[in-house]
Amino acid sequence: MTTLSFRRAHSALLSLTAIAALTLGTLASPVCAQAESDHATVGDPASLVDTMVGTGSGGAVVGQVDTYPGATMPFGMIQWSPDTTSRPDGGGYSYTDSSITGFSLTHFSGPGCAIAGDFPILPLTGAIPSDPGSASADFSHSSETAHPGSYAVTAGGVRTRLAVTTRTGVASFTYPATSQAQLLFKSADSANGSSAATFQTVGTNEITGAVTSGHFCGQPDSYTIYLAARFDRPFTASGTWGGTGSSVSGGWLTFDTRHDQTVGMQVAVSYVSTAGALGNLAAEAHTYSVAKVAAQATAAWNRQLGTIGIAGGTRTRQQTFYTALYHASLEPSVFNDANGAYPGFDDKIHYVQRGHNQYADYSDWDIYRSEVPLLSTIDPAIASDMAASLVNDAAQGGSLPKWPVANAYTGVMNGDSSDPILADAYAFGARDFDASAALADMVMGADGTSSTGQGWFVERPNAAAYISDGYVPNVGSDSISPVPNGASETLEYALDDFSISRLAQALGRKSTATTFTGRSQNWANVFDTADGYIEPRDSSGAFPSGPAVPALTGFGQNGFQEGNAAQYTWMVPQNMSGLIQGLGGDKAAASRLDSYFSQLNAGPNEPNEWAGNEISLDTPWAYDSVGQPWKTQQVVSEITSQLYSLTPGGEPGNDDLGAMSSWYVWAALGVYPQTPGVADLVLGTPQFAHEVIHGSYGPLVINARGAGDTYVQSLAVDGRSTNKTWIDLTHTHELDYTLSSSPNTSWGTASGDAPPSFGAGQLSFPASTRASLDVTPGQVRIAPGSSTTVTVKEDNTLATSGSTSVTYTATAPTGLTASPATSTLTADAGKTSSTTATITAASGMATGYYQVRFAARASNGALLPDVSLLVTVAAAGESIPTAYVSNYSDNTVTPVDTRTHNAGPAIPVGGGPDGMVVAGGKLFVANNNTNDVTVIDTSTNAVVATVPVGSVAADVAATPDGKTVWVTNFGDGTVQPIDVATLTAGKAIAVGSQPERLAVSPDGTRLWVANQGSGTVSEVNLATDTVSHTIAVGPAPFGVAVTPDSGTVFITNGGGSSVSVIDASTDAVTTTIAVGAGPQYVQISPDGKTAYVADSGAGGVTPIDVSTLTAGSFIATGSGAYAVGFSPDGTTAWVVDSNVNDVVPITVATGAVGSAVTVGDVPDGVTVTG
Repeated sequence: MTTLSFRRAHSALLSLTAIAALTLGTLASPVCAQAESDHATVGDPASLVDTMVGTGSGGAVVGQVDTYPGATMPFGMIQWSPDTTSRPDGGGYSYTDSSITGFSLTHFSGPGCAIAGDFPILPLTGAIPSDPGSASADFSHSSETAHPGSYAVTAGGVRTRLAVTTRTGVASFTYPATSQAQLLFKSADSANGSSAATFQTVGTNEITGAVTSGHFCGQPDSYTIYLAARFDRPFTASGTWGGTGSSVSGGWLTFDTRHDQTVGMQVAVSYVSTAGALGNLAAEAHTYSVAKVAAQATAAWNRQLGTIGIAGGTRTRQQTFYTALYHASLEPSVFNDANGAYPGFDDKIHYVQRGHNQYADYSDWDIYRSEVPLLSTIDPAIASDMAASLVNDAAQGGSLPKWPVANAYTGVMNGDSSDPILADAYAFGARDFDASAALADMVMGADGTSSTGQGWFVERPNAAAYISDGYVPNVGSDSISPVPNGASETLEYALDDFSISRLAQALGRKSTATTFTGRSQNWANVFDTADGYIEPRDSSGAFPSGPAVPALTGFGQNGFQEGNAAQYTWMVPQNMSGLIQGLGGDKAAASRLDSYFSQLNAGPNEPNEWAGNEISLDTPWAYDSVGQPWKTQQVVSEITSQLYSLTPGGEPGNDDLGAMSSWYVWAALGVYPQTPGVADLVLGTPQFAHEVIHGSYGPLVINARGAGDTYVQSLAVDGRSTNKTWIDLTHTHELDYTLSSSPNTSWGTASGDAPPSFGAGQLSFPASTRASLDVTPGQVRIAPGSSTTVTVKEDNTLATSGSTSVTYTATAPTGLTASPATSTLTADAGKTSSTTATITAASGMATGYYQVRFAARASNGALLPDVSLLVTVAAAGESIPTAYVSNYSDNTVTPVDTRTHNAGPAIPVGGGPDGMVVAGGKLFVANNNTNDVTVIDTSTNAVVATVPVGSVAADVAATPDGKTVWVTNFGDGTVQPIDVATLTAGKAIAVGSQPERLAVSPDGTRLWVANQGSGTVSEVNLATDTVSHTIAVGPAPFGVAVTPDSGTVFITNGGGSSVSVIDASTDAVTTTIAVGAGPQYVQISPDGKTAYVADSGAGGVTPIDVSTLTAGSFIATGSGAYAVGFSPDGTTAWVVDSNVNDVVPITVATGAVGSAVTVGDVPDGVTVTG
């Protein structure tokens, strides 16, 4: 491997000990050197950064951008920034808020889910508030100053100034003259919930603390972070509030500022230990001068931002550019202490070599497209360490991570995005890591042979099907997708495989390169030639019927994670020429693009560009591949000018840890890394007259005569005129553009001008058809011994030419017949063709739900989606023993016949149905997304009422007398009663943060509530409707179950892979039982002997003997066991799997697992009536 020595020294910049002697004047000269005497590049780029950009909302489609304005270093461990009352995910700061709740030490820049926000610190004056955890201080933006590395504001009458090094911060708090200058440390107030929070004073001028948090996007991950701080004077008093035992909610310090109004503070964090935090203080905190540390931070930022020099252009464009480069340089973040120590994915302490760093917090699905190539180009030493960190993670944890937070897997987002990150790093010049080990890890993950990470994480959840079928069947959701995501996962895996092929090729592994180049063409297996879109295929191989992009109201289309078919169709950067071939050639593809770009930021549900989401980042550059590069120039210009601005909402979506910002950097430079693992840049329009990218392959100089205009008239590469719309970064040194306000429709239009594609022989697309099969009505009810007739129809109305013949075969369970069992229908384009089928139930057939399945194939061999006719066999008024399953993403409840194990007709309910309970002959369903409870008559399965409740209704539980149903309101931290007779909601009762599941004691005296956000359990006295006790348990408590004698309470700790057992007579945790990863629901059998814990990460159930409090042998049920419910007689437990969309029965006596029953999308809850 080759390492550029001048870049190796760059990693040392991350410690202020190496930059303390630098000044802005000496820094600007070598980094921002003029490439030509008449082009002076910006000398103080840090002064152009506006850290308020992205701290607000960009509107309905964009939402909160979620950046933060506070103090941090390039890729720093500490991000000291204010949190405001609405506390948006990750960034914690909303520009429209007017109160600060604390200055927490860690933040993520626009991640999309809550995380970090650890150790909020809030200065106040006067007496300690009665509820310190909810204290805040008013502020106005007129008092704020924010620069890279520093931040200041006046809030609540206290002037707070912050500045940072990589691992430490320094603050000055200027109070009024008072003997009650307070400093609150909200130890248990991390952004996504906390547990095991501590706060200790050491002497009279030091403190330490720790907190455990994590659970990013609801996953099982967790981390512990440690704090150490010291002050420039003694505090006069101290104390703590909340919590039990050694755990507290927070601590406070009092200072006397009557003679000296400014209190100085130094603080450090560590993910290793308190000693590690103290060591970081010793290594980096050498002054209490905020001004001095801020100046050093500015110098470091000028070094980082100066890796790209620009000259010319408007000041607004320069500011927007350097603000974007700033945001692209925040993460991944340094994870090791100053002495090199860090906790690995095996939970052991490891050490990096001197001069290197371990990095954490990779928004990998977001950053592989544009940010990793950028950082690998301008920071090859740092990017090498980032790549090496992933290899370390795999060595310690068993597999490459996906969206790792700290030293934990999260599994967030589909694909296997460490692969393109590693390939990108190597291709773009970051080569100081073990690339051979990286390739071996990548191949193991791709082949499904890597180890299960941390007891639950699987690198490619659908590797087996992808390898055997060439695509991921669209039968389930994973990676937090709210809908099945088979098509998008296939595209990601194909691109991941391409990345493997490129690194293998670079390392001379020809056989591996050939294998994975072949696999990278699997995108073609989900290309529907009948309508020209990427689409999902079901388990039989059929594409869905109906429009390619149907009317959508949720968050994207079935088959795709965060998007739809129109958006994902363009995600084939490894073989654009093959995709264009499938679309019908250059003209057809260009026409599709023209329609697609009629909107630039349409969101997940429209068939147009969604510039605020990563899947669409490449698409504006696709015109370069269809011979119309002037349209790439136009569209990119429109996106950069219309969707990026120097405003709080000035990005088109979540910044996603620099992903959006890095795209803007490339776009403004006029070049873009379209294909992962390949050091080629496709071309657009440079915004500045002169640009210098100080890159891993040497400087790339870009000159643009006519800068400010949109269109390329001509281009010379290294002095030679060219019409090619791409360059090879490794062998290119200078681009000289001539720009104009009018498009040149001749430049770059020849087929040989297009960027290269990487195919593997002749493409083969699966047979497909626009015809579909329909059976009406879709569900029927007949008594044993009777018949009914349904209509079977071929619908060919979407076809535009010819006729299509479809042959169907009906398969019915024993006792039911369909006649005729097979038939052929033929319909002309735009027409339909129908026949009838008679459904007969045999005399004496058992009551239950049944399905008659109609399978069909077109005459060209294309499979049509199966159609299931739901048949309820029952006499009038006869009920069916049912396991009801709530389907979060379908907004339905599926009744499952517990005797026949067939699913019945789905029942539409509210948005995001979750927990359920039966009371008074009615099923109550808590709906997360519509803030209400649906009430269903179980005798008819008809909805009879909807009861509005609080924010994010999560779960319901009934009192033993059946008169009251209690609901948890996750969003506002309350529980609320519903009167079963009147179906009206009563007064809410405040409990802990983010209440999840709840249970009423069988004696009817107490309500037990698991508070996921605060790591506690609330005990509510039902005689007084007040919280009588709050009990600290493990991280992210979720499920609750109470023994029949009401004496013992079981609490699952979703972030701790454990169950806390509470003695209800003493309100104390008596023991903690280890279970599988990510435990969610817990239920106790009716006889009180066994508790079943659904372990979502482990994919099964852990039985616990209630009398001995010991865990039994794990029962594997599937990939994402989430909820469990017992039949009333206790013989069967039904386990819901949210990943594969089914429910499976377990025979309790033997632990035998029965056949799965398919239900709706992302099932969340189950309750059993018989």
